[in-house]
Amino acid sequence: VVSSLGVRDLPSLPATSSLDQRPHRSFKKRGPAKFPARPSRSRRPSSTSPAKNPKPFRERDAFPSSLPLHSKNPYSIHRDIQNFARQNKLEDALTILDYLEQRGIPVNATTFSALLAACVRRKSLIHGKQVHVHIRVNGLENNEFLGTKLVHMYTACGSIKDAQKVFDESTSSNVYSWNALLRGTVISGKRKYQDVLSTFTEMRELGVDLNVYSFSNVFKSFAGASALRQGLKTHALAIKNGLFNSVFLKTSLVDMYFKCGKIGLARRVFDEIEERDIVVWGAMIAGLAHNKRQWEALGLFRTMISQEGIYPNSVILTTILPVLGDVKALKLGKEVHAHVLKSKNYLEQPFVHSGLIDFYCKCGDMVSGRRVFYGSKQRNAVSWTALMSGYAANGRLDQALRSIVWMQQEGFKPDVVTIATVLPVCAELRAIKQGKEIHCYALKNLFLPNVSLVTS
Repeated sequence: VVSSLGVRDLPSLPATSSLDQRPHRSFKKRGPAKFPARPSRSRRPSSTSPAKNPKPFRERDAFPSSLPLHSKNPYSIHRDIQNFARQNKLEDALTILDYLEQRGIPVNATTFSALLAACVRRKSLIHGKQVHVHIRVNGLENNEFLGTKLVHMYTACGSIKDAQKVFDESTSSNVYSWNALLRGTVISGKRKYQDVLSTFTEMRELGVDLNVYSFSNVFKSFAGASALRQGLKTHALAIKNGLFNSVFLKTSLVDMYFKCGKIGLARRVFDEIEERDIVVWGAMIAGLAHNKRQWEALGLFRTMISQEGIYPNSVILTTILPVLGDVKALKLGKEVHAHVLKSKNYLEQPFVHSGLIDFYCKCGDMVSGRRVFYGSKQRNAVSWTALMSGYAANGRLDQALRSIVWMQQEGFKPDVVTIATVLPVCAELRAIKQGKEIHCYALKNLFLPNVSLVTS
C-alpha cells in the first residue's frame, strides 16, 4: 500500500506473536534439558521455532538503579540523587527526594548543592523552588553554603526578588553570598548599574571583605552601562584595597574601558600586565574590534601568535573572523582557516563555522564560502543565515530567497535574524507574495514587535 507521502506502508503485524502467548516456565532444578528432535529436511519447519531457555538471573547482572530504595543506605541514595543531578534529570531526583521526605530520611548539603547546580544549568526556576522547599524541610535553610547557592540559583534563573528574599533571611551574610547577589543584579541587565552600586556601597558600609570577584561584578555592570565616572572611582578603590595585582580583575577593567570608549586607558592597563594569558589577549582584541580599530586588532593578533606563542581559541577566532572579513584580508583569513582545520574540534563549533562562511562571503569568495558550508555536517540556522547574508551581499538575491526554503527542508526553523536578513531581499526583488508569507510566519511565531523586523 502506498501512502500520500509516497512511502510504501508495511503490512500490519499481529500485536503479539505465538511466543508471547506461551506460559513462562518456572526456574526449578531439573535434570539435563532435553531438546526436541531436529526436523527432517523433507518436513518444512514451523514458523515459530521453540525459544531457547533464558539464562538464569544472577544478582550481579542487576542494574543498580533497579534495586528498591529501601534496600539501600542513605549514602547510596544520596549518590543516586547526585548522579541524576549531574545528568540534569531533576524530575527523577525530586521523585527520590519525595520518597525520602515521606520516610523521614535526611538529605545532606552536598546533595542539595548538586541539585541547585543542575537547576542553574537548566535555568529551571520551578525545580529550583522545589529543591528550596526540601532544603527547608531538612532544616538547612540557615546553612551558609546552601544560602549562597540558593542566591546564585535564583539570580541565574532570573528571579532577583527571590534571591533578595533569601539573602535578607540569611542569618550571616558572607562575601560569597554578597557576590552572588551582585552577579545576579549584573546579569539581569537593563542598565541597572545603580542597583549594583547601591549593593556595593552597602557591602562597604557593613565592613564586608571585598575580593576580586566583587570588583569584577561591579566593573561588568559599569561596562554595560558605559558608566565611566563610577568606573574610575572603583578602579581607584581596587588599587587602595591592594587587589589590583590580579590578572582577572585587570581583564575586567580592560573590558570596561573599551566599552566606555576609552581605548588609551584600556591599552595602559593591558601594558601593565606582565604575564598575559589568552583571556587578556582576547579581551584586548575584542575591544579593538568593538571600537572599529580593525588593523590594530589584526596587529595584536599577529603579536600574540608570533611573539607570545599563544594560539587562538574558539572565542578569539569568533572575534577575529569578522575583522578579517571587514578588511578583506583573504590571505590571512585562509591561514586562520588552516588553523581551524588543524584543530578539528573548532570547525564543528557553530559560531566558528558561521564566522568562516561570513568571512569568505565578505571577501567575495562565494565558492569557498559554499565549500565551508556544505563541508560541515553541523549546519544550523546560524550557518544558513550567514550563507543567506553572503548571497545577498554578493548580488545573488534569488539564491538568498530560495535559501530560506532550503533550510526548512533540512529541518531548521528560521529565527528573528534570518527573517531580518531575507526581508530586504524580498524588497529588492519586489517579491510581494514571498514577503507576505514571511510576514505571516513572523506573526505566527511571535517575532513581532521587533525593531529590526519592523524596520525591514
